[in-house]
Amino acid sequence: MSPMREGVFHVQNLAGIINMRESVIEIAERIGFGIYDQHRIATAVSELAENAVKYAGAGTVEVHPNEQGIEIVCRDSGSGIIDNGDKSVSHGLGIGLLGVEHMMDELSIDTGKDGTCVRIRKWLR
Repeated sequence: MSPMREGVFHVQNLAGIINMRESVIEIAERIGFGIYDQHRIATAVSELAENAVKYAGAGTVEVHPNEQGIEIVCRDSGSGIIDNGDKSVSHGLGIGLLGVEHMMDELSIDTGKDGTCVRIRKWLR
């Protein structure tokens, strides 16, 4: 297996999200995910990046591949997620956090007035 390459992407607009998505698919393929999981990972991270741009104006996406799978961390400096108890609520065309949680093996959220950090993981099977 080739060395694991990490990536950090700064997303500010749709073009940045598209470029990041394509890179995430390439990384997922390189570490051994099948086509179906590659696109599940890319869709989940695209949703997080779109939320960062929409609600905070920009964000960063860190991709950490490893021998067990992939970890992705999306951070923004917005005002945080309001906890209304419903992760599925989406006011746009996105899949919402519930969809992200469904597509990935793990999801954790740390949010507050200084920003949000969402960590997702998908394991190789």
